[in-house]
Amino acid sequence: MEVVRRAWAEEFLVDTLHYRAAQPVRTNVLGSVAVSVATKQRRYRETWWWLVREHGEVVGAALRTAPHGLQLGPMSDGAARCLAAEVAIHDDGFPWVMGSPETILAFLDGYRASGSPGSTRSALEGRREHIYELAELRIPAVEGSWRVATSEDYEIARTWFLAFLEFVDGPLEGAARYDDDALRQRLRAGALSFWSVDGETVSMAGHAVAVSTPAGRVVRVGPVFTPKGFRGRGYGGAVTARLSATLVETGATVMLHADADNATSNALYQRLGFRRCDDVASVRLEGGT
Repeated sequence: MEVVRRAWAEEFLVDTLHYRAAQPVRTNVLGSVAVSVATKQRRYRETWWWLVREHGEVVGAALRTAPHGLQLGPMSDGAARCLAAEVAIHDDGFPWVMGSPETILAFLDGYRASGSPGSTRSALEGRREHIYELAELRIPAVEGSWRVATSEDYEIARTWFLAFLEFVDGPLEGAARYDDDALRQRLRAGALSFWSVDGETVSMAGHAVAVSTPAGRVVRVGPVFTPKGFRGRGYGGAVTARLSATLVETGATVMLHADADNATSNALYQRLGFRRCDDVASVRLEGGT
């Protein structure tokens, strides 16, 4: 097998087109991140675009956008070990890795075998997520109305994005992940929506950029957030369902990720008609020499 690094997101998208088309939902994060960088919607201080090829065919892919961690696409154990050896040489300081549990195990096995300074770090289990694909949408009857957010909604959107990231990652890591430029771009693109009751905004849901392959278009919903004072009334489900309906009307396959340990959100998405189709996990690397 051969592992190569591409310099640009555009090259990565072209070279992985058929690889991603074979599993468009499982590779959606790779595609949406690359599209957002290629179209200048997101900017990072450094990027890594990895391909694993066998007999000229792409059989694995991964990316990293600093300061974030390494995102692994589906690949064989052998491909994951080969990738790890190259990552150890060129990006030994990645903070975490995310992918299917089996792929992560193989990657970390290859990473430790590299003997790099970073490979001596402790591997700590992080968040686990279920991947859902919309099968048959069921829109709940909930009081209120749906609308697309605009740039005039920046202040409330910023407050809620920070609250969402804090809820998911904790105060320090959540604040570090907040990207103001990305939020403003999302508002300009109409990729954030709200649910309102009697003129008061009570819940929000967003979506990532659409990813197109020969297998069709896929759009990932998220984040979904309802402030504590408005929870338990169905608003999160209502805004998610109405947003999903608009995306279905464009001909896209709709998907989302949910925290595996959040029973409430998982039950909600299943009631709306999403079916669980895969799992991903994350591992943090800490300590070392």
